[in-house]
Amino acid sequence: MALINLHNHSTYSDGTLTPALLAREAARAGIKYFSLTDHDMTGGWPEMEPALKEAGLSYCYGVEISTGLHENLHILGYGINPADQVLAARLAEFRGRRIVRIKKILELLKGLGIDIAFEDLPVPAGRTVGRPHVADVMRARKLVPSRSQAFKRYLAPGAPAYVLPNGPTVEEAIKAVKEAGGKAVLAHPGGVAKILDLPAWKAAGLDGLEAFYPAHTGVATREFISLAARHGLFLTAGTDFHGPGSERDKMAGFEYSDEYFSEVKKLFL
Repeated sequence: MALINLHNHSTYSDGTLTPALLAREAARAGIKYFSLTDHDMTGGWPEMEPALKEAGLSYCYGVEISTGLHENLHILGYGINPADQVLAARLAEFRGRRIVRIKKILELLKGLGIDIAFEDLPVPAGRTVGRPHVADVMRARKLVPSRSQAFKRYLAPGAPAYVLPNGPTVEEAIKAVKEAGGKAVLAHPGGVAKILDLPAWKAAGLDGLEAFYPAHTGVATREFISLAARHGLFLTAGTDFHGPGSERDKMAGFEYSDEYFSEVKKLFL
């Protein structure tokens, strides 16, 4: 049985495995169709691609862009050119916005008696910084037992150190993907079900829907399959794997079927 998992993160964003180790983990789990989709970053691909080839996986280039509309409204880009200079400049600008947000979060934490310097975050220069990195420092200092508890107590909406996202608009994210030669896909639609506006996003260039996702119930998955058909969107599948210690640490996939995935398969190398 061939498995597909097109939503994974490495140490170039908030994952805990290097791209090469991530490729090996996917191969061990029996994944056949794969993509690396780091947040606002394609820098992991030069390391990832040879590792995927060595492991014998089929893959398409990917990225995940976080928008400012909602914490969970992300646009996946597949079939992009990861070396596209216009895309690289846009992603660098999006990462810069993230830095502004994280520094505001650190200021709020300081007001709560938790003093974390931006330089303390375990993020090499030029890579994507996010709230999970703040959570990891809090966990390392034994202020919280896990990433999820750091979010629950401090970093999630409604918590005392939460700061609204400041990423691009949905339209800007879609445009960035399309102009880099890619297809734009709405990630984990179940997380934004209350604000779904597929007609508007389709008009902006949205191509697909991540209908198959671990948090989606069977009923929700069937509904997203139906919505995708209604709006002329193709389907994708991903688990949002982040690696050991992230609590999104189970490398798995969905059964590949031409019925559902023949369109995205066209993007594979």
